[in-house]
Amino acid sequence: MSSTAGSTSMTPTQVHRLLQQGRGLLLIEAIICLAGGALSVLFPVLASEGLEIMLGFICLGLGILSLIRSVMGGVEHRGATAATGVLLGVLGALLLIWPFEGLEALTLLLAAGVFVRGLADCTGVPHRSTIAPGLQIVSGIAGIIVGVLLVLWYPSDALWAPGLLFGIQLIFFGMMLYTLWVAVGGVIADPPSLAVRE
Repeated sequence: MSSTAGSTSMTPTQVHRLLQQGRGLLLIEAIICLAGGALSVLFPVLASEGLEIMLGFICLGLGILSLIRSVMGGVEHRGATAATGVLLGVLGALLLIWPFEGLEALTLLLAAGVFVRGLADCTGVPHRSTIAPGLQIVSGIAGIIVGVLLVLWYPSDALWAPGLLFGIQLIFFGMMLYTLWVAVGGVIADPPSLAVRE
């Protein structure tokens, strides 16, 4: 009757097994992040204005996928994954509801979102840091820098900065997710106590 719900320390093997359960969704999230990030960097003004609706769908989709992963259990930290999903879902909904009028407000919301996510990555709240510590730290630092720059350049950056800087953050996050997808591809042998019984 041991409870592991409140445990904050997990072995690398446990983290590996949890991530393997949601490995397919990790790849989908990585592809969406990389594709959305590349388009945003190539067309920053369009991403902030004309393609804002597309970014809304990307955020909404990523939020839904994160929530699904948190419910399915194939995650290393349900709370962090669910919080990220809610944050991305809210951002996506706002982008779809106010595609043009709310650029300034959305810039501040975007700054807060990437900054919080950056802090989470740097502090290792998602325990995936035991598998890809380097890229998680890089992604976290990139998120913090993006959040600070968005605030420093506000409000003159509302036209182009959301698309460009959010695209950069998506690329870093997508690279981290792809690395995780590759890293958890290996099969871990079951311990002797779980061997097939005859």
